[in-house]
This record gives sequence, structure tokens and C-alpha cells, in this order.
Amino acid sequence: MPSHFARLKKVVKLREFPVAVGITIVVVLILTAVIASQTNTRLLDLARQTAREDAAQNADAIAGALQRELTNVDVIARAIRYSIEQNPNLTQQEYQNLVEPLIGTTPAILVVGRSRGFVIEQIYPISGNEKAIGLDYRLVPTQFMAVREALNSGKASLEGPVDLVQGGKAFIQRTPYYPNNRQDMSRIASGLISVVVDRERLMAQIYQDLGIEAHEIAIRSLTPDSMPAKMKYGPESIFDNNPILRRVPTDSSTWQIGLVPSSGWPAHVRAEGYVWVLSFLSSALLCGMILALWSMYRSKRIAEGQLRSAINSIDDGFALYDELDRLVFANEKYLSYYDLSRSAIYPGNTFENILREGLKNGQYKDAIGREDEWLQERLDKHFNPTEPIEQKLGDGRWLKVAETRSPDGNTVGFRVDITELKQARERAEAANRAKNNFLNIISHELRTPLTSVIGYARFLENLEVLPGFKALDHAVRSGADKSECAEALAALRNDVSGMSGRITTASDHLLGLINDVLDRAKLEAETVELNLERIDLKDTVKTVTSGLGIKATEKGISLTSDVAPLAVAADAKRLRQVLINVVGNAIKFTETGGVHLSSDSDDTQVRITVRDTGCGIPADQLDQIFDQFVQVDTSVTRRNSGTGLGLAISRELIELHGGEISVESEEGRGSTFTITLPIRARTPTELAA
Repeated sequence: MPSHFARLKKVVKLREFPVAVGITIVVVLILTAVIASQTNTRLLDLARQTAREDAAQNADAIAGALQRELTNVDVIARAIRYSIEQNPNLTQQEYQNLVEPLIGTTPAILVVGRSRGFVIEQIYPISGNEKAIGLDYRLVPTQFMAVREALNSGKASLEGPVDLVQGGKAFIQRTPYYPNNRQDMSRIASGLISVVVDRERLMAQIYQDLGIEAHEIAIRSLTPDSMPAKMKYGPESIFDNNPILRRVPTDSSTWQIGLVPSSGWPAHVRAEGYVWVLSFLSSALLCGMILALWSMYRSKRIAEGQLRSAINSIDDGFALYDELDRLVFANEKYLSYYDLSRSAIYPGNTFENILREGLKNGQYKDAIGREDEWLQERLDKHFNPTEPIEQKLGDGRWLKVAETRSPDGNTVGFRVDITELKQARERAEAANRAKNNFLNIISHELRTPLTSVIGYARFLENLEVLPGFKALDHAVRSGADKSECAEALAALRNDVSGMSGRITTASDHLLGLINDVLDRAKLEAETVELNLERIDLKDTVKTVTSGLGIKATEKGISLTSDVAPLAVAADAKRLRQVLINVVGNAIKFTETGGVHLSSDSDDTQVRITVRDTGCGIPADQLDQIFDQFVQVDTSVTRRNSGTGLGLAISRELIELHGGEISVESEEGRGSTFTITLPIRARTPTELAA
């Protein structure tokens, strides 16, 4: 019996084994199916996401490159337009000399034509485009409307694609010009500058520069309400395949770029069969490993993205070159500094090749005329970095270049924009030169009145040398009558009075110079205190115009005022000093016309305007007019006398009142100085604010 039960138990166990195996197989199959399905789904989503990210990056790159190319075409058209507006009667040779260097670096430009009205008169290059010369756009229905619109509106436009007379399709940048009357934009333009850009060559160049091969693109224009309009490039069907979209603004419309992978968006995972096999063999373990590895992969990509984003966000240029001196990474700031060699700044390109591209485009100002020597010097410093160097770019910016070698042989480089620092240093040097110039001027201004005082004083010490004294002495000795003696005495009195007057004038001038210097010293030491009181603005201005009216009359110019009566809180003496400086300068630099003072006010402040019809101030020197030790034009100032301190003192005195002084000027047409003062006295807290 026991042996019977033992045999029965053994049989049951043998029968349970296939069932367990079957259940295990079913569970494994179910688990494998779930894991494989989920894994394949995740891999497919990843492939699609990655494909869209790659497509988005390429779309951004293509949009940026296309924008740059179109902007370059627009800049070329505007440069040609400006030259033609200055010289509308260019010969064909002059036109060729103008256009050839402008389009030499832009191979996509086929031809640049100039029309007078609707008829093309000049074109470059001529070879292969002879049929276009003399073409009347009115006989070309496909282009007539666009040409007429450009001539009538005066606005630049980008048209296309159009069928060319010489064959092919291209985009045409049309830019109107207005010779000899640029200000009158209301009339029809005299003609057009037409820059013809080969569509296929343009797109091929962009593809080549960006290294894009695995994507297809299409371009179309949009209506003002963002609806699709005309196809510009590629098959229209791309826009039906869920493309990556980017916009590129042009002069006359907005273009839309659509981009899809050449093989379409991923529809399945290539490793699907392997996933099923591996999932079946390893089940949950394999799934866990895949998920772990995927998580690590994603984390790495996120970390790299965060690092790149952080480097791109810093305000200095950064670049990393490997041990073979090939570019690994450069942030956007670095690219923005070297815009002329931007096309060569891509991973894998060597530092020397990037330098050569910049040299070819004139990017390094110090290298012009000595390119090979400069290149060798720069490479030596790059391979053996020590101290930072300063580098001047062709656009006028200054960069501080700091490079170092890492232990593994990589080169890390930083570019810091020090343009403002260099400009500040130049301004400081200019201020020092201005100070030296001021010392030269003040020595001259002091010497001149002192010479007059000493010279005339010596005459008064030796009256016997004066003609009047000799006449009086002769009359007395000869026993002349009283009338002759009185006449001789009057002549002597006139001589003495004239010399005394010249001594007084020279002394007053000398005193004014000394007062300016003392006021400048007090203002710098902050020891000037205002005696604020309620004064009538009109009376104060009247005392100034009355005193300076004689100078204006002597020069044959008018000095008028319609300043309204108004009570303001000010230091009467200092305000008169400011007005004398400003009005005196206006008289000094006005040869014809006159000087006029006016005022207007509101509840809180009053504005005093001094307008003259003098020689004016150059626009590039307006910001220096109130600086100390600075004279805008030394030759003019020498001719009219002065130290250059008056306006600097005036500005600080007005600012002590809580006001401000400003100037507007047009060279050759006069200047307008505006003094703004608070009507009521400000507290020290308000002045500090």
C-alpha cells in the first residue's frame, strides 16, 4: 500500500511538471509580449522625438542661414542703390566696378540689373545675360505687376520664383532708387535695382554649409493672416506630412519653411525582432536593464543639454578644441564675436582653418596687409598660451583672448568683450589731451591781456612819448592861445582815456578767466553754496541782454528776448553767470542773424531757450560740449577767445539748482541751448535723488 501511494505521488508530480512548464511559458510569453510591446513603443516614440529634434535643429539652421543670405542680398541691393542715387549716370564699366566686389563672395547671385523706369539699362555680369539688356518689364506679364508695385510704392520686395529670360528660376530682390531727391518718397521711383538669386544654387549652398542631407524641405510664402500662399521651393506635399515649420521674414512677405526626414517620420523600430527575442529570453530582467540603460542615456543627454545651455548663457565667448586642435564646442557668444568666419566655426574644423576664413573676410583688423605673418604669430600664441592678449576685430570691437591647455591636451578659450573698457581708456586719454590743450589755451589767454595791461601801463608811465603829450608840450612852449592848448589837452586826454579803457577791458577779461578757473576749482571741491531767493526771471534775463547787447550790436546781429515774467527760486548771481556764458557764447559764434531768448513753464519747472543762427556744433562733438577742458573746435575758439570752461561751469551750476542744461545743434544752421530749472527750491534730499 505505501509503495502504491508513493508511485501515485510520483505520477502526479510528473503530470504537474508539464502544467507548470506550460504556465511558466504562458507567463513568460505574456510578460515578454507586454515588455516587448512597451519597449518597442518607447523606442518608437524616442525615434520620433529624436527625429523631430534633429529636424527642428536643421530647420533652425536652415532658417537662420536663409535669413542671413536674404539679408546679405538686401544689403548688397541697398549699397548699390545708395551709389546710384549719388551718381545716377554710371557707365557700364563704372556699374561693373561697383557691383563686382559686392557680389564676389555670394555665388548664389546670378546677375544684378538696373532699370530706368521699366527698361533694364545696365546689368552685371553681361556674359550670358545679353538678352536681359533692354528688356521692358511691361512686356513680361509675369513680372510687370511686381515691378510696377515696387516703382509706385518705393518699397523693396523679394519676388519669386520667377522664370528668367536667360532660363532657370530665381528669386529677385527689387529695390527702388530716387536719384538726386532722396527726401521725396511720394513720387514714383526712378528705377529698380534687381538682384537675381539662383534658387537652386542658394539652397545647395545652404545644404552644403550646414551639412544637411537626410531631410527634405519646402518653402512657401504666407499671406498677412498667416495663410499659405505661393510655393517658393520644393514639393508642396511636404507641408501635408506634419513637417517642422519655421518662419523667415522678408521685405515684402513672410516665408514658411517645412522640413521632414527624407525617409519620412519613423513608423517602426528596426530592432523590433531582437527586442522580442531578448524579451522572451530575459523577460523582466532584460526589461529592467533596458529601462535602466535608457534612463542613464536620457540623463546623459539632459546633462549635456544643461551644460550646453549653461555655457551658451554666459556673457563671454567660450570654445573648446581637442588635442588635435579641432573644434569641439563653441557657444553662441563666441559665434557672434566672429560673425565673418561663422560659417567655418563648426565641430571638427581646425583652429587654423577658422582663422584663415576670418582673414579671408577681413575679420582681424591688425592682420590686414600682413596676413601670413599675423597667422603664424596667432598660432604660436594659441599653441603656447601664456598671458591673455587683446584682439581688434574688423567691426571695431576689442576682445580679450584668454586660452589655456588642459591636462589631457585640450585647449579652452574665452573671449571677453572689452570694447567699453578700451573706449573708456581712449576717453581718458582724450580728456588728458583736452586738459593739456586747455593749459595751452589758458596760458595764451592770460598772456594776451597781461601783455596789453603791461604795454599800455608803460605808455602811461612815459606820457612824453604820446602824440597828444607832444602836441600839448609844443603848444605850451610856443605860447599858443588857449584854444590850441585846450585842443592839445583834449587829444592827450583821449590818448590816456583810450589806453585806460584798453587796460580796463584787458583786466576785465583777465578777471573773467581767473573767475572761471576759481569757479571750476570750487565746483570740484564742492564748496559752492547757492543763495536761493525768489527772483523775477524776466528781470534777470533783461540784465543779461542789456549787458551783452553792446557786443551783439558791434557784431551787427540781433539780441532779442520774450522771456515771460515768472518768480523762481534761484541764486541770482549764479543764474546770471550761466546766462552770460550761454548767451555770450551764442553771440561769439554767430556772424549773421541773431540770438533769441524765450521761455515756457508748467507747474513745476521753467525752460529757458537760447537759440542762435551761428556756425553750429558737429553732431559727433555734441556729447563733449559740456565737458571740462574740452573745446569743440580749437581754431574757432582761438579766433573768438575763451577757455572752454564756461559751459562746464554752467552745467554744474544748473545741476546744483536741481535743473539741467541741454543742447541741440545742426552744423552750419545754429544751436539751441535749453536750461530747465525747478520753480520752487528743492530740498537737499530731492537734489541728491
